[in-house]
Amino acid sequence: MKRQPPSSLLGRYGAPAVVFVAAMAMYLRTLLPGQAFDDWGEMQSVPHVLGIPHPTGYPTYVIVAWLFELFPVGSIAFRSNLLSAVCIAVALAGLTSLQQRLGVRPIVAAGAALATGAIGTIWSSATVAEVNALHLAFIALILDRSLAWAQDQRFRDLALGGLLIGLSMGNHVLTAFVAPYVILFVLWSGRQTLSEHKAWILTPVATMALGAAVYLYLPIAASFNPPLPYNTPTTLDGFLFLVTGRQFAGQYGGLFTLHGPAVWISSLPDLWTIAVERATVLLPFLGLLGVVVAFRRNRAFALVLVATLLTGTYIWANYLHLEHYLLVPWMVLGVLAGLAIDELGDAVADLFTEGLAPIPGAAVSIGAVALAAILISTNMPKQDLSQDHTAGTYVDNVLALLPQDAAVISYWGASTPLWYATLVDHKRPDVLVVDDTNIVYEGWGTREARIASLICERPVYLVRMSNKDVQLTQAQWDVTEVGKVNAAGGTFTSNVTVPVWRVERPATCP
Repeated sequence: MKRQPPSSLLGRYGAPAVVFVAAMAMYLRTLLPGQAFDDWGEMQSVPHVLGIPHPTGYPTYVIVAWLFELFPVGSIAFRSNLLSAVCIAVALAGLTSLQQRLGVRPIVAAGAALATGAIGTIWSSATVAEVNALHLAFIALILDRSLAWAQDQRFRDLALGGLLIGLSMGNHVLTAFVAPYVILFVLWSGRQTLSEHKAWILTPVATMALGAAVYLYLPIAASFNPPLPYNTPTTLDGFLFLVTGRQFAGQYGGLFTLHGPAVWISSLPDLWTIAVERATVLLPFLGLLGVVVAFRRNRAFALVLVATLLTGTYIWANYLHLEHYLLVPWMVLGVLAGLAIDELGDAVADLFTEGLAPIPGAAVSIGAVALAAILISTNMPKQDLSQDHTAGTYVDNVLALLPQDAAVISYWGASTPLWYATLVDHKRPDVLVVDDTNIVYEGWGTREARIASLICERPVYLVRMSNKDVQLTQAQWDVTEVGKVNAAGGTFTSNVTVPVWRVERPATCP
C-alpha cells in the first residue's frame, strides 16, 4: 500500500529534521579532531587559501568549504571535517524525505536513513574533509527534488533541480553518471506539464548552466597565484587537463571498454564482502527486496534508482575499487531497504483484523529503528576518529627536524599536512614544502633538478617512502638520514613509518 507523503510541515520535515540531528550527534562523536594526510589534508588546506586542488578541481567544494570555514568554531581542519559531517547529515535527511515521497512511514524512513548513515563507507566519509560527502548530499537532494517535481509539477523544483545538477557537476564529475537518469525521469514524469508550458524546459537548462559556471573559479583563482595552484589552469589546455582528469586517464580507461562489464561481474564477490563488512547481510538483502517494491510504487523512479545503483557499482569495479565511489549505491540501497521494511509492515497488517492492523506498522517502525541502532553501535568503534592526532604529530616531528628556511621535498600523502601547517596554521611559514606534483607541473622535470635550484639557497630535506626512493639523489649529493616519522600513504591517518633525509650542501655552493 502506498501512502501519500505527509502534507503538514511537521509531518513533511519532522522525520528529516530528526535524522539530521541524530546523524550530526553520531558524527560529531567520532569526528577527526584535526589534521589529515593525503587528499583529505589537501581539502583542509586548499579552500582556506582559495587555491586549486588536484583534478578535477572541485570548484563547488572549494567555495562551499571556504564559506563554511568562516564559521568560528575550532581549527580550520576541524571545520573542514565538520563540513563533511553536515553534508552526510543533509544527505540522510534528503534520503528520509525521498522515502516519505515514496509512501514510506516517517519512522521507517528515518530508521532506514540512519541505518544507511551507519554503514562504514558512509560513516567514514562523514568524519574527515573530502569532496565525497558533498557529492552524496547533492545526489540525495537531486533525487528528492526530481521526485517532488514528478508529484507536484512545481516550477521551482524544476529550476532548483537544474541548479543542483550544475553545482554538483562542479563538485564531482560522478554526477554525470546520475544526472542523465534524473533528467529522463523529469522529462517523462512531467511530459504533460512541459507540453503545456514549453518555455519551462529552458529554466533547468539555464540554472544548470549557472551552477556549472562555478568552474570559472579555477582560471580566476589561478590568475591570483594562490599558494596551492594545482597545474595553474590559466590556459585552455591547462584548464581541460584539470577538469577532465586527464592525469588519471590510464586508471579509468576501462570504464568505456568492452571489458568493463566482465570486470564488474568478476568484482561482485568483492562487492558482497564490502557490503557484509561495512553493514550487515540484512541491509543489502532488504535493498534487493526493495527493488520489487519500488517498481510497484513508482516504476519510472525505480528505474532511476536501479540504473544509479548498477552504474555506481560498475564505476567502482572499473576504477581502482575506490570505496567512496560506493557512497551513492549505498544510499540507493538504503532507499530500497526502507521500501522493503515498509512493505513488510503492510503485508503483515493484511493478516490482522481491522482493530489490530496498526500493530504490524508499529512493529516494523521499531524494527527499522532497531536496525539503525544495531548498525550504529556495531560500527561506531571502527569509525571513531576522535582520538586520532597522527597527522598533527607527524607535522610536529618533521618540523622539529627542519632548520630555519628549510625546503622539504615530499610525496603527496605526506605533503598535504605540511601544507596545512605552513600555509593555514602558519606554524613554520619559513619552510618551503615541495610536493612531487609541484616538480611536474612547475616544469622542473626531475626531483634532482628542483634540488639543484634550492641546495645553495636553503637546507634541503627529503621525506620519502623508502631508501630506494632516494637513490638518484644520492648519486649527485651526499644524503644523510636524520630521523624517522610516522606518515601515511593513500589514507588520512598514519599507516607507515618513513625516513627523513638531509641533502648535504655541496662545497661548490658560494
